Amino acid sequence: MHGQASWTLSLLSTFVMSAALTFTATSVGPGCQGTCKDQFDCGDQQFCDPSTGRCMTECYTDQDCRSPPECLGNPTACPPRGARCNSVGRCVGRVPPPPETGPITIPEGPDVIEGIDGWDDQPGSGRAFIVDTLAIADQGRGFDVDGACRGPGDCIDNSLWQLGQLGNDQIRQGLLGGETLLLVEFAGINEPFTGNDRTITVKFYGARDADDPFFPANNFQIPQGETKCCEFKINPQSIAGVPPQARARAPAQIQRGQMSSLAAVPIQFTLTVGVPPHPEIRIDRILLSGRVPSALNRFSDGMLGGAVPISTLAQTDNPYCKTLNQLCPRQLPDSTLIDLVASILQPDIDLDIPRDGVERLDVGSNGRISHCYDGGGLQVPPIPITAPSWMCTLNPKVADGYSVGIQFTGVAATVVGVGQ
Repeated sequence: MHGQASWTLSLLSTFVMSAALTFTATSVGPGCQGTCKDQFDCGDQQFCDPSTGRCMTECYTDQDCRSPPECLGNPTACPPRGARCNSVGRCVGRVPPPPETGPITIPEGPDVIEGIDGWDDQPGSGRAFIVDTLAIADQGRGFDVDGACRGPGDCIDNSLWQLGQLGNDQIRQGLLGGETLLLVEFAGINEPFTGNDRTITVKFYGARDADDPFFPANNFQIPQGETKCCEFKINPQSIAGVPPQARARAPAQIQRGQMSSLAAVPIQFTLTVGVPPHPEIRIDRILLSGRVPSALNRFSDGMLGGAVPISTLAQTDNPYCKTLNQLCPRQLPDSTLIDLVASILQPDIDLDIPRDGVERLDVGSNGRISHCYDGGGLQVPPIPITAPSWMCTLNPKVADGYSVGIQFTGVAATVVGVGQ
């Protein structure tokens, strides 16, 4: 499963794997008319932000300003935006910061799908957003994935943050060039949307540009001289079953414009980038958050957090050590991401799955994994026993993982079918 483009390792660790934006507003088209010069270019409950030239919505109610919904899971991380919400959706006035409280964690719930709106809806029938920014979050940004704190207020899990320093630039280039196309769909959302929805389903798809010929310039906005943008087909590897359904989906809710997970669930999908064969990706304990305006034309402040299993990293090519460089003191042409993580970055394995003691990996003199040990300290062999020693990372007994936080935003998009 080697041969992936260099940026895929971060994307993998991400989508294998909360920017502080608000929302672009449009009145026509799928998220493509969001720029503004003054207030007259924006719709109801929106204002023109001169720093970005976009129509924004910070709030629907005063409570959105005093206790920002995106901070509910980590209330000490961000202060109030203001005392009240004015008529154009902007927080104004000052209030003292709220007292410190502990983090809110969401229990795992793989069986919470009963009664979730949109869970079985046809792919592409809901509100779709094409991801226009994607990055592994900085240290200290993400979710409390395991419900444990290292110290007072130190509860956020994102042990793979260093991968972002290596790969975020490549991820950005992949987005701009149209090589990395990801759709996020809100299925089951009640319309007209008023900022609240008790249950929705968030679905993820790889996407293909619906333009023929391929035209990435209109993936996220209408280019000058053009009349449309943001039309995509779902990659067929992102759906499965009869009838076809999204392979990656999670239950969520929306309160005061803030989307948040209803339960921590695993998702699994095929990372359709680079040349085949494409790796199968699993992320455990997925949590999501983000904001949507009433116009449903943009998704911002997006954050995805979860646990990347050791086996996933062990099946993903490491492009950084194919040649000698500052990061890699020796050439490792056949190494994987787990070799890079364990030998050079060396974050702690911080998610014990299942809770039977944290596993341990040893690295040999060749820079590759040499031994695996379970939570009780017993050595775990490769399967089959005659396989190379690094393949102990693929033994089902090595099930622990590394936490990761991924921030993203998206603009409204149109799904025009399923690709071939």
